[in-house]
Amino acid sequence: MTNRNTDPTEHPRKAAEAVRAFNHATLPALNGRPGIEYTGTAYHAIGAFTTLAHRLPQSFHQIAMALAELHKDGHLTADHGTPTEHAAVTCAALREAEQHASALAKALERAHSTCSPLGYGGPLDDTDDDL
Repeated sequence: MTNRNTDPTEHPRKAAEAVRAFNHATLPALNGRPGIEYTGTAYHAIGAFTTLAHRLPQSFHQIAMALAELHKDGHLTADHGTPTEHAAVTCAALREAEQHASALAKALERAHSTCSPLGYGGPLDDTDDDL
């Protein structure tokens, strides 16, 4: 159910910002050390991205359904062309995005599964109290 006090687009914007923050946090260090030093970190990150990918198809489907309903009710206009044309192309692209997101989720499931047996055998960083 939509909270009418919250713009629903706030959530994907926060997700995009979280991915950007992950990318920054995992950049290799200037000394050449990788931004992800332990296999457990990689495993957990892949798992989190897998969960994200699994949730994307529903999001894309719900957007397409909303546009279809708005079109059916005659609530769409278009700056050029026809609302029917733009709605149809948008919905087709969203169906394609659903398929790609499902394929992404499957690929990430494989990556997560095959990363599972990997362990770290290098030196431990003594300054990390979380180990």
